[in-house]
Amino acid sequence: MSTSPAPPRPSAPHPAPRSGQGIDALVQAAAAVADQIAETAADRDADRAFPQEAFDRLGEAGLLTATLPTELGGAGLGGPGARHALYRVLAEVGRGSLAVGRVYEGHVNALDLVMTWGTERQRGRAADDAHAGHLFGVWNTEAADGVRLDPDGEGGAVLHGAKVFCSGAGHVTRAFANGAWPDGSWQMVLVDLDGKDDRVEPDSWTAEGMRASVSGRVSFEGLAVGPDALVGAPGDYTAEPDFTGGAVRFAAVHLGGAQALADASGSLLRQMGRTADPHQHARAGRAAIAVETGALWLLGAARLWEAHAAGEAEPGAVVAYAQMTRTAIERACLDVLELVDRSVGARGLLPPSPVERIGRDLRLYLRQPAPDATLDAAGAAALDRPGLARGSAPPSHA
Repeated sequence: MSTSPAPPRPSAPHPAPRSGQGIDALVQAAAAVADQIAETAADRDADRAFPQEAFDRLGEAGLLTATLPTELGGAGLGGPGARHALYRVLAEVGRGSLAVGRVYEGHVNALDLVMTWGTERQRGRAADDAHAGHLFGVWNTEAADGVRLDPDGEGGAVLHGAKVFCSGAGHVTRAFANGAWPDGSWQMVLVDLDGKDDRVEPDSWTAEGMRASVSGRVSFEGLAVGPDALVGAPGDYTAEPDFTGGAVRFAAVHLGGAQALADASGSLLRQMGRTADPHQHARAGRAAIAVETGALWLLGAARLWEAHAAGEAEPGAVVAYAQMTRTAIERACLDVLELVDRSVGARGLLPPSPVERIGRDLRLYLRQPAPDATLDAAGAAALDRPGLARGSAPPSHA
């Protein structure tokens, strides 16, 4: 099978950002969409179905293309001056549904990878696809048969192996399925999944949490890809500070889930007439403090990212602060989970309570890889280079 590059296709004109689609408007749009997503989150959880209506609403609000640069029809969300807005958008989507937030964060991540490392042709094609409604993803988790690449002699590759825990499997149509060349170097591979539903094993996802993410195993065995599918050079994917700094994105989604959990707890307590108890006041206050603490970490992370982009902070500062942010927000979420469990009691933890569903999703989603190594690296930075990573300091002092 030939894997020579397909002839260039004409690029569809990219629409200019809509009137009112400024950065602040995008955050407001995300909040409104999150409210709508929350209305159907329980149904999608119950039937383990992909929340397509949620992504239709995200698309209608311009949020599936918002992170593209303005010259490619996006709004530059997450670009210079807009990093904090991106984190706020991710948190809002997570507040609506953690399952939706997980898939949306992967879409944002994938587009960022193409815009950062792709050729002009790859960037244009990805933008075209995003405007056409394609959903992107980044699938990293591997079992024993992780993805391997064999050169095909024509600039492309033949893939072998599979990915597991692929969020949005069967619905994501453009996925990074990165793998190792024979020499062990790691290569980004953006796979077109149109017409490849037979490679998806959605029934492999039996977890009780994050049901609506419809994660599953996807086989790439024997799949041939051309040169245009290979994004960047080997090793680019793990380049810093982008690789570790990207963890702040999923931490933002986590925090949105913690906010939703605290809100659901408050609603349930009001329904049960249990809001006058001073112990409930104390728990609600501590939960509110935890969520706001996490939000301030996002602000600091964005501030330090912007300082790095302006040449005022080194990559190591962004990496160390992202590690602290991820750890701090995990702790905030765990605190909210414990406080809410104590507040609502056994009755509030039984289905179909939103507290039960949101808590179940948050517990699973928090299990991101290598939390101990993340804290270890943050602590090493604090000991070896005191003051390196401080998002609270003026950028010129970061």
